[in-house]
Amino acid sequence: GDLFPAARARTTSGALALDLPAALSKVLVEAGIGVVSSHSCTVEDVNFFSYRRDRITGRQAGAIWM
Repeated sequence: GDLFPAARARTTSGALALDLPAALSKVLVEAGIGVVSSHSCTVEDVNFFSYRRDRITGRQAGAIWM
């Protein structure tokens, strides 16, 4: 929390959480790197795979473009 205050967050129920995308975006922007984010939640959006939501395994891929 102290090293990356941008990562401090709370869940919708009020529990402490980490917002890692927010912290990483802040570091990248400060380094002069542009960031585009969809702000989609894999648990809440049924268009995305989510083990936490469905409790079934599957494959997942990510892409980074520079």
